[in-house]
Amino acid sequence: MSSINDLEIVARSLKSLLDDGELTESEFDELIQDLIDVTKIEEDINFEDNKIKLEKAVNAIKVIASIII
Repeated sequence: MSSINDLEIVARSLKSLLDDGELTESEFDELIQDLIDVTKIEEDINFEDNKIKLEKAVNAIKVIASIII
């Protein structure tokens, strides 16, 4: 659920459930907070993946540079 559109759809669905009385205000708040937390976790994972890829690329460049020098 990394797409902004997906997050918006879920948030609107939750708001609709709240408006229809199928969720209490506290349930709605908790679910929205969970949605935000999941998004933060996904962002952290993506950042870590990029960091690992960058580190591998830098190491490969160092290996190539040591062969040339």
